[in-house]
Amino acid sequence: MASVIRGDWTHRRGDAGGTRAVPAEIDHPRPVLAWSWQPEHGGRVDQVRLTRTAVVVATMMPRDERAPGWEHAVLYVLDAASGAEIARRVLPDPVPVAAMVLHDELLHVVATRKGEPIFWYTLSAELESRDRRTVSISEQMQHEDVLDAWATPGGLWLELEGTLDGVPGRARAYAFADPSGVPMMPLASDGRGAADGLLEHDACAGGGALFVPVSGGAGTGPEPAPAALARLEPFSGGEDGAAPWVRAQVSGPRAQIHALYSEGLLCAVSTAEDPAKPERAHLEAFAVDCATGAVRWRTQDERVDVKPRLGDAARIARRPSGELLFQSLAADGTPSSPLVCVRPDGRLDALLLGARGPYVLDAALGDLVLGHRENKDGHVEVGGFAIDHEGRLLGRRAVASWTIDAGSLGGGATVYAGAGAVVVRGESSVCAVRL
Repeated sequence: MASVIRGDWTHRRGDAGGTRAVPAEIDHPRPVLAWSWQPEHGGRVDQVRLTRTAVVVATMMPRDERAPGWEHAVLYVLDAASGAEIARRVLPDPVPVAAMVLHDELLHVVATRKGEPIFWYTLSAELESRDRRTVSISEQMQHEDVLDAWATPGGLWLELEGTLDGVPGRARAYAFADPSGVPMMPLASDGRGAADGLLEHDACAGGGALFVPVSGGAGTGPEPAPAALARLEPFSGGEDGAAPWVRAQVSGPRAQIHALYSEGLLCAVSTAEDPAKPERAHLEAFAVDCATGAVRWRTQDERVDVKPRLGDAARIARRPSGELLFQSLAADGTPSSPLVCVRPDGRLDALLLGARGPYVLDAALGDLVLGHRENKDGHVEVGGFAIDHEGRLLGRRAVASWTIDAGSLGGGATVYAGAGAVVVRGESSVCAVRL
């Protein structure tokens, strides 16, 4: 049987729920580099999304010294099988793409930069223009960037970065954009209703709501407060939007939480630094029924080795079995923890992903784990790992089912899967791997 990769990659973390889960049946894989592509204008490749049999790529023209600040974003649709260009469109406003979402046969593109409006374009999957809107924000916030977006039948959730009235420094906020053009009101923001901590990155959407991580803070007692998740509803008002909906139990310095939504469950992994041993971190995982708010399962406080310390970012994915995968990432994007596997029965395993150097967790590709690493020469290695084999003495282990050198793509590699292939993006080019 030939290997088959199904599904789409519609959001930055796979889907609106952030599951990084791609249906696939991988049998006797023989990875080959199917095609490689670069934008003809020689500019930067920003974002990639996969749908059906196509790859959607957002790029930015190179800086023009004769007219700086007037470079435009260019969108392309490529055939996933051959890499051939199917369609292209130059966006009318000279700002880079900040977020890109596929939803209900439509492509939503958000583009902006500091000092410029927020533009919301709606296009068909073939890049035919449907709508161009300018999104306004209430006067209490001045935006500098849009970090992410989630499409719903009634509008668009946006994660914003900027400044808030009365809040020192840069702040993060979440707001709901109504297609009617009503100014967005931040429903959750740093320093407003989030007294226990600051809003974190990597929210997830499901069931009409947006679930926003809130890092642990000083709290009111002698111990730092655990991290929490806030639940936001469109048009709900912003006074206490970041009030905790569910809270983790582990606490400590730099407490943080990472979540995904799948099949009515909100699954989360929470971590905190061990004050006595910064090279170790506290970790717990749990799942919450989004309809009732009841906790379905929760692990005990576990200890995980980190190197050199717990990272500020992380990857989380959900396998078909319901097992959660977690990996902490350092500021440079390299792993700062082993791959942590958490089963719904509470069992937790930590294992190395890659024998000659750690791979970054990218997705659950069927029953395999998809990961990549960038070598010192700039080449990107991509691999699929089986993690259900039992080791002789050490329990579970990660065994490479296949690996391939995808070449040098310009740095900053990200890996996606869907539309029959594994697609690797670098800052200068994109390539596809078939199994």
